[in-house]
Amino acid sequence: MMFLSKDISMVDYIKFAIKNHGFLSLYDGLSAQILRQLSYTTLRFHLYQVGKQYVDDYNLFHKVYVASISGLLAGTVGIPCELINTRMHVDRLLKVKYRRNYRNVFDGIHTIWRNEGFRALYTGGLCSFTRATLVNIGQNAMYDQSKIMYKHYFDWDDDCKILHITSSLTAAILCAPVVQPIEILKTMQMNRSAGYLTTTSEKITYMMRFGFRGLFRGITPSLLRMIPQTIIMFLLYEQLRIQFGYYEEKVD
Repeated sequence: MMFLSKDISMVDYIKFAIKNHGFLSLYDGLSAQILRQLSYTTLRFHLYQVGKQYVDDYNLFHKVYVASISGLLAGTVGIPCELINTRMHVDRLLKVKYRRNYRNVFDGIHTIWRNEGFRALYTGGLCSFTRATLVNIGQNAMYDQSKIMYKHYFDWDDDCKILHITSSLTAAILCAPVVQPIEILKTMQMNRSAGYLTTTSEKITYMMRFGFRGLFRGITPSLLRMIPQTIIMFLLYEQLRIQFGYYEEKVD
């Protein structure tokens, strides 16, 4: 939806993709997405949790600062996988001569390194760094801040599943619209070698092809992806923390 020049809805595009490329085309880039989650997401969670120990847990700006640094550092690990993932998503929409036809994430990394050089693995790095920072703020920092607010107003226990679900839902709803414009720009930047949209002005002009809502093109599928993903991620995280996490030993 970010790349199509026609104003087509999500449902129509799903029908188009299944009809022309088969149901499995909806999972293009899955190997890159999995590897990215295993590396980038794991690292940003760890760095954020470690960083939180050195700041005021009730101060939103402190959490935003820690989330920004941890997202930025984790982004350096995740950019190559994100590049492969993004290119595999849009490959079927490109003209045949511009298609990369990566078989999987490892084939993509090898092909880019061989044909374009190591630095090309960080194509769109600035946009990706910005996105990683905003996602970490929108998900991790906002999740923690939402937990504090809901615990205060509703007197929920820290281990309450309703608290975890509500807080993660809030974080996802706040995060998606903030990230979407930079997500679109990042997608175009990572595909700049596809024969068009080579300059920043061209990318911005193309983004605005539907007016102001062009900045949020694809927001519906983004929300439908981010909301369940964020809820499942934090719910599982909290359950793992409760069952296997550390606790402070009380001394009489």
